[in-house]
Amino acid sequence: MTMAQTALLRARKLATDSAGFGAMELGLALPFLLLMCLGMIDASNLISTKIDYEQAAQRTTDFALAKRPTNSSTTYLVNEAVNASGLGADDITVELFLECDGVKQSNFNSVCEDGEASGRFVSVEISKDVATRFDWSALSRLIGYKAFNGTVTVTGDSLVRFQ
Repeated sequence: MTMAQTALLRARKLATDSAGFGAMELGLALPFLLLMCLGMIDASNLISTKIDYEQAAQRTTDFALAKRPTNSSTTYLVNEAVNASGLGADDITVELFLECDGVKQSNFNSVCEDGEASGRFVSVEISKDVATRFDWSALSRLIGYKAFNGTVTVTGDSLVRFQ
């Protein structure tokens, strides 16, 4: 067999050889699979935190229904939200307000005019910046796309009418 025939035989064998395709496909797909996995971990962490904040806000509005406010002071409700969420008072907003015919009034202690439908409400919002486990900004710089900076503001809220 001549050298040209040997080279041709090797070229044909190489063209039909499929060994290593699995490794090559894994090498191409693995970065995307890892990014999806990291994204699912971050998303589940953020969703879990949101559920915790929502439940703490709902517990606080339930407390407001049990111990109805008699004036515009929200201190006892903020304390309840702090206990329910484990966060500081700076991360919690509690608002008591009066609506007359669906229009929000500036003074909770006022009374609606005769003939107007009135409703007193308590609104609780718990909000905090939560760090992601993966620094997505580094990836965004790599591909030239601006993404968030590694923290996401997670908010849980609840609104209830008590009168």
